[in-house]
Amino acid sequence: MNESNPHLWLHLALLQLLEENRTDSLTGILNRRGFEEALGQYQATAQRYNRPLTLILIDMRGLKSLNQKHGHVAGDQALKTLVQLIQKNKRHADIIARVGGDEFVLLLPETDTQQAMHAIQRIQTDLHTHQIEITYGIAQTPSKDLYLDADQQLRK
Repeated sequence: MNESNPHLWLHLALLQLLEENRTDSLTGILNRRGFEEALGQYQATAQRYNRPLTLILIDMRGLKSLNQKHGHVAGDQALKTLVQLIQKNKRHADIIARVGGDEFVLLLPETDTQQAMHAIQRIQTDLHTHQIEITYGIAQTPSKDLYLDADQQLRK
């Protein structure tokens, strides 16, 4: 970094801090704050152009017992594997974020519920080979609160 220009250095440091504030340190994907920003933008676009937007809330099963039996390193590795498999199966425009210890969201623009079901089934197929289990809930616009609706589906 060029420290001869203090304004540039300060600007770059601020950008890095903002990015760190939006990113999960373990997985490298968006955290809750980054997700909420993306959700607001994606919902505004979907509403403006009357396009579908679907949210999948994903809960990784058994993380607590994995941590207890094999340690947090094993739990962290399972979380990273889950994220890698979701990333492998998502499209470029799709957003993935970690919103809790074992909770993730997948935001799918231009996607209806049926297409989202196909996406989550592909992910589950890959996860099966790694012995990682998930539960999920799906919600689609025009829902006023996609996250809450997906959470209610997850808890059923």
